[in-house]
Amino acid sequence: MNARSGWRRTIELACIVLAVWMSGCGPRVVPADMVLHNGKIATVDAAKPHAEAIAIRGDVIAAVGTNEEIERYIGESTQVIDLAGMLAVPGLIEGHGHFTGLGEAKMNLDLTRAANWDEITAMVAEAVKKTKPGDYILGRGWHQEKWDRKPSPAVEGFPVHDSLSRISPDNPVLLTHASGHATFANSKAMALAGITRRTPNPPGGEILHDSRGNPIGIFRETASGLLRKAYAEVRSKRTPEEVQAEARKVVELAVKECLSKGLTTFHDAGASFETIDLYRKMGDDPRG
Repeated sequence: MNARSGWRRTIELACIVLAVWMSGCGPRVVPADMVLHNGKIATVDAAKPHAEAIAIRGDVIAAVGTNEEIERYIGESTQVIDLAGMLAVPGLIEGHGHFTGLGEAKMNLDLTRAANWDEITAMVAEAVKKTKPGDYILGRGWHQEKWDRKPSPAVEGFPVHDSLSRISPDNPVLLTHASGHATFANSKAMALAGITRRTPNPPGGEILHDSRGNPIGIFRETASGLLRKAYAEVRSKRTPEEVQAEARKVVELAVKECLSKGLTTFHDAGASFETIDLYRKMGDDPRG
């Protein structure tokens, strides 16, 4: 074999090796922003229901496949997460909810797991330490029938406001019942609403009193509106900057809560045009 044929043979072998290498690696691709591998990926694709890995670029799924197939999407700046055999599923969709209501709830005390009235007053006491005098403290979710012991003193199974009012003399407190059909108020909240022992029950509502005729802090049905009116008046004095800052915080808390539960799409029922504009603005510039 002469030198020329030898070089030709060497070049042919090099081409074969390069072709084999290229067939194994596949065509070059733009690296993904994130890759999840070594897992069980639920694709929701009947033709290929499961995969080992997934590549994500921006808001788009770039590819799904085996670990080897997705490896070529890993670049220097790609965030790689080893699922270690764990399951990854598409984001959940909330079909009907109130997005800002969710965010507002995260700003209030969650009373759903309180075992008794003492635990509720302790939660309010902690909130007082973090709240400016004069600012409202809100909570929701209490239910006297689920407590492990009855409060004392009590009227119709409900506690009286004295213990709550002692720990929150400078902060109005409104605690909504789990049903949404009653509100518990401390003395400060009742004073701001102008509630006295002589305040009549509004149509469709009731202010619960003790044996001496004093309101104990329980406002049933439409009577809660007496408290909410005073709350609305206080909030109406906020500056536009304060209103905007709180609105953004509500959205941010709702987003955080949804993502923590795997919710990535939310059908917001009854959102105002103003709220939708805020969503768009925060979507375009989350920091602004």
